[in-house]
Amino acid sequence: MNKSKDKPKGKAKGGTMIGRIIFEVVKFLITAFIITNIVNIILMGALVPRFERHVKGGKYFVSPTAQTVRTPAGSYFEFQQGGGCAGFSSAFVLRHSGVQIGGEEAFKDVPFQMKGGLAFPKGITGFFKKRGIKMTACSGNFAALQNELEKGRPVIVVIRSFVNKSYLHFATVTGYDEEKVYLADSIQSWVNVDKDGKAIEPALDTAPTSGESVYYNRTVPVEEFKKLWNTSMLKMPLYRNMFYVCKD
Repeated sequence: MNKSKDKPKGKAKGGTMIGRIIFEVVKFLITAFIITNIVNIILMGALVPRFERHVKGGKYFVSPTAQTVRTPAGSYFEFQQGGGCAGFSSAFVLRHSGVQIGGEEAFKDVPFQMKGGLAFPKGITGFFKKRGIKMTACSGNFAALQNELEKGRPVIVVIRSFVNKSYLHFATVTGYDEEKVYLADSIQSWVNVDKDGKAIEPALDTAPTSGESVYYNRTVPVEEFKKLWNTSMLKMPLYRNMFYVCKD
């Protein structure tokens, strides 16, 4: 009789231990998640959620404005030699609004830099803040990005350099349609359209230099762009679909 009574006790004890282990694992994961995101907010800045359900149209292209200025080379676009994409994308947006500035000059003024020509995402907001411009870092959906573009100005985004790779890149979106997203990119080897918007193969040393008739130098299929735009990783789980909204 005593042996038969001992069995249920053993099972109960074993079940209690498993439950405790599961509880400790869950507690550890929750704690790690919270700490990771606190560190991310400190290092990278907080993101404002921005989600929208509807898009006004099926396509939209930002056009140069009357005050848009070109680079000294006569181009809308300029290209980084190493890092510095945060400065080059910011400079493109400023030139759109009539400010003559180059990417290298802009990058020298981007705060929160790392070694090797890299910058944390909050470097963009800090750069514009120095100029009295309210730029908000957002995390949202594609519809929100599309509607922001339809305000008539380029939008800086944070994307992966390549799908499934961790290296991040700042680029400027200037348009979209049902098939593609259109960007002004500062990495010359990624340029894949000519001044008339026609595809270039291979995309090397063929960047337009003057007389552009389009306001973009790179196109990416929508589905590929969404993969590049999803920058969520274990070290930054909430940092995905990042783009910057300029206050009107």
